[in-house]
Amino acid sequence: MSFSACDYYIINPYNEDVGYIYEKDALDDGFKLCYDEKVFPYYYGRSQAKFTYGKDSLKQYFLEKYSNYDDTSESGFITFRFIVNCKGEAGRFVIHELGTDFQNKKFNEKIVANLYEHLGKLKDWQPIMYYDDKYDSFIHITFKIENGELLEILP
Repeated sequence: MSFSACDYYIINPYNEDVGYIYEKDALDDGFKLCYDEKVFPYYYGRSQAKFTYGKDSLKQYFLEKYSNYDDTSESGFITFRFIVNCKGEAGRFVIHELGTDFQNKKFNEKIVANLYEHLGKLKDWQPIMYYDDKYDSFIHITFKIENGELLEILP
């Protein structure tokens, strides 16, 4: 018995992979995908979705915009997962917060809102390329915070 690529959806009608971001779970609404049927993982394809001007300029941007609101007690990781569509637009943001022990925690809401606000203002995203076509893809950015200070942007 042999199957073609089209047969896959007859056997497995689920288009979403593990970690799929549903519109109902996202912080923003109204964000449009280019291809509802498939969003590529961030590691897929010949190129990855990324910030146009590189990680160094992204880090500089956040070092200038970030505020801890004089809260030096916060340490851990704040990860924003989102989708960059084929047009280079970002949306469907979800947030994961971890302490330095890698257990779930809640950060100061003002710190999280500050990062989300400034991340949402960025418009210079490059979509994933696969065989010279642009597609929607997942991306994530993790902010490492120690004693309230922004130390690193990962990956």
